[in-house]
Amino acid sequence: MHLSQLRAFCAVAQTGSISGAARVLNRVPSGITVRIQQLEQDLGCELFLRDRQGMSLSQNGRLLLDHAQRILDLTDSTRLLMREEDLGGKLVIGALDVVLVDFMPALIGTFRKRYSGIGLDIRHEASEVLVQHVADGTLDIALTDGPVQSKALESRLAFVDEMLLITELNHPAVRKPSDLQCAELYGFRHDCSFRFRMDRWLAEARISHLPVTEIESYHTMLACVTAGMGAAWVLRSVLQTLPGHQHVRSHSLGEVGYTEIHYLWRSGQLSPNARRLIETGSELGERRNTQTWSKVLP
Repeated sequence: MHLSQLRAFCAVAQTGSISGAARVLNRVPSGITVRIQQLEQDLGCELFLRDRQGMSLSQNGRLLLDHAQRILDLTDSTRLLMREEDLGGKLVIGALDVVLVDFMPALIGTFRKRYSGIGLDIRHEASEVLVQHVADGTLDIALTDGPVQSKALESRLAFVDEMLLITELNHPAVRKPSDLQCAELYGFRHDCSFRFRMDRWLAEARISHLPVTEIESYHTMLACVTAGMGAAWVLRSVLQTLPGHQHVRSHSLGEVGYTEIHYLWRSGQLSPNARRLIETGSELGERRNTQTWSKVLP
């Protein structure tokens, strides 16, 4: 029996359906289904009655629900207890790679000066993975593309940035996908929110002839673009840190490129240390926002 199975069980019990639980937990429905099946197999009984109207708790399911919720509440409170003790304890933070490049060093540097007794565990993942890890309690807080729409999660704006399209230097101006004159595009894997947006940008313009090559490094993307092999989406703040960025042409995508990075935590589970992190980042975020949009707005 795993905590993720109990969370899936409680979410289905509360929403009455697999799809409802998937929305609450920010998981795909198939993942919820598998966890419920695994839990039923482990316990050796049927937990839900299934019909066309949805799913309702069986007698065994009703017996389990209160106990499962108490297990989850106890687990969450234990995690907070172990990570918090006055101005000590530990804070587990997740972040997108792009946040680690530019924003996080200043945030962590300031945070350490103010709260030297708090231990930090910083992990980087794609946006979809970060959301899942916040939802299941593995992370105290994350910085990811947002906002995320979920009753199980809360978010707050950290800063705004701009997603740029980069091409070789002599490429004509690009205002829409059909202006592209290249053989391919470069992006991260499919569980990255920025990749979702790039795919949607192409799909809405009905551009299907441009293959997207997955590259997990902005440095490699830049090298390929500089060589005239293709184009890529890159955050403005990241592009400015890459050696050789002056050898490519950047194109503003307007509103399509508007990007929000949010702090994300489980609803009702914002720990004191996570709150201190948000407060520390407020001034840095406001300064970043001013610098970003002074370059974007006319």
